[in-house]
Amino acid sequence: MKIRVLVCCDESIMSAAMRALLDQQPDIEVMGFTTGRESAAAVAEHAPHVMIVVAPALGFEDKRELAELAALTKIVLIAKAESADRSVEALCVGVRAVLAPDSSADDLIHVLRTVSAGATMVMPAAARRSLQYLPRPDASPRSARLAAGLTPRELEVVLLLAQGKSNAEVAEKLSVSMATVRSHVHHVLRKLGVGTRAQAVAIAYESGLMAAIGRTAECRGQEG
Repeated sequence: MKIRVLVCCDESIMSAAMRALLDQQPDIEVMGFTTGRESAAAVAEHAPHVMIVVAPALGFEDKRELAELAALTKIVLIAKAESADRSVEALCVGVRAVLAPDSSADDLIHVLRTVSAGATMVMPAAARRSLQYLPRPDASPRSARLAAGLTPRELEVVLLLAQGKSNAEVAEKLSVSMATVRSHVHHVLRKLGVGTRAQAVAIAYESGLMAAIGRTAECRGQEG
């Protein structure tokens, strides 16, 4: 079955380039194009597996619109982030992946396939590097509370999710079954109070939990 993709873009040249790229992929079908204000109606009409949103049709500032679309389909946002915080904000409202405008065609195709398969691709490596520059507070009551609520294995899962790992990759890394990974992911989402893997990673960075996990890993490495 082909991946049905809808593109939300206000620029005709960009739309034509997107069509030329995606039409070359045997497993991807472009359902059509829409603009920001018509996007919800277009999603209802075409029922895409994934919607590519290219700023400025909708951008980081359009949180309400992105959240509404994210409730209807999986969103891949292509936008220039003035700061890493903007990317995290998009993930928090349900966007499945954030790509910089200068990301490669291979990155986009990989993200479309990964997101459509159900494994949230937070960011490809090139874009994910920006998360390294998020403020990383020292241990806070919130990060301590979140860390205390997760088991050591669940903390490992959070770290792997932040690296954009699929369930299969997490299972291989941890030497456990896919069913076990799905159970861990379910528990992580429930304990963090979120609905998607992307939101879990966003909360982990925003709260300082990710920094705490990193410090723990460093200490274990020194002990070893």
